[in-house]
Amino acid sequence: MPERPRAIVVDASVVLKWQLDDEEHIPQAIALRDDFSKRGVTKLLAPNLLVYEVINGIVTATKLKRIPLPKAVEAVSNLMALGIELKDVESRQVAELALRYNLTAYDAAHLALAEVQNCELWTGDRAFYQSTKNTTMSVRWLGDYVAEQR
Repeated sequence: MPERPRAIVVDASVVLKWQLDDEEHIPQAIALRDDFSKRGVTKLLAPNLLVYEVINGIVTATKLKRIPLPKAVEAVSNLMALGIELKDVESRQVAELALRYNLTAYDAAHLALAEVQNCELWTGDRAFYQSTKNTTMSVRWLGDYVAEQR
């Protein structure tokens, strides 16, 4: 079995699947979290803006009645306990990547962090994945994740 990387970057589309129960690829997201975070195999990384992206996703899901308010409050409260190490990213690099790959600055921030950390970026955002899958970047599709055998 191949050795797992020491660090990976996760985006909000992955983290939200840990909080919402009506998303695609929840089993893969949970397996990724468990394989990487809970077992201490490696670090989960994200740019600092992840917190606001996830909160926005939870607020939106609450407004759309996808989750009840108490669960939303609990999800926001537990956000920092997920074990994700938040990092700063260089704004110039974010802008360059956003322009090069026609991405939002949010997606480009995750990509910039993965580039600086020289690690994979896991996403459940199909449009983001499609925009970057044929580049030299190591962007991985959550739907392809296979849980580590125990």
